[in-house]
Amino acid sequence: MSESVTAVHSVEKSLKILETLSRVEAMGISELSRELGWGKGTVHRIITTLRIHGYVEQTANEKYKLSFKLFELGNRMVNHIGIRKTAHPYLEQLAGITNETVNLAVLDFNQVIYIDRIESREPLRMGLDVGTRFPAYCTALGLAILAYLDTEKLNALLAEFERQGQFLKYTDKTVVELPLIREQLATVRQRGYSIDDEYYLPGIRGVAAPVFNHSGTVKAAISVAGPAIRMTEAVMAEFMPVVKETANRISVQLGYSG
Repeated sequence: MSESVTAVHSVEKSLKILETLSRVEAMGISELSRELGWGKGTVHRIITTLRIHGYVEQTANEKYKLSFKLFELGNRMVNHIGIRKTAHPYLEQLAGITNETVNLAVLDFNQVIYIDRIESREPLRMGLDVGTRFPAYCTALGLAILAYLDTEKLNALLAEFERQGQFLKYTDKTVVELPLIREQLATVRQRGYSIDDEYYLPGIRGVAAPVFNHSGTVKAAISVAGPAIRMTEAVMAEFMPVVKETANRISVQLGYSG
């Protein structure tokens, strides 16, 4: 099927408006209608949707201009790429030491998303891809990041999780009670690392530690994960200090001074 057939026209029109606004300071509905050759009603519906979602702003004279949201999204991706480039050699070293899968992830609202990983060479392994997403509250990577968010942001995020009914029980070990999740996060902050004892995927365990930038803000987390048959409590205890040290070395490369 050709791209012209599969394209979603409303999305194409939204992108066209964003591209048009990117070339000017601001434009009104009538100006956009003339420029694009569309009816005013169509322009108004699309731009209202873009405004509601924060991609455009209405000026005092009822014209529209781009907001900073696109800049923020692009800047976020640049930051993620920078972290990935900085972290990758350290991930390779960690994978060589542990012989298990090593992951780098960032927080995206209520999920963590893998932005880099070194897969274990063991026959029994996870087999997940970069770009895979997991709930933040029940994975080692997510807990490592959530634990170091500033209090206001963390409280708002947890409240939103609860409001939307997103504390789901994936395994018998998944912690879904908010007070207990807060206890987990307090323990992570005290220890400097987090664990995943089959909280999300049955038979998968892991240990993770946070990565900070130059301003001391948590930006990512790294983890070592593998089958529970290999990731015993003794093995995880052995991996914990090396995971913390690796995360700290990456943080230092990002300008973190402790």
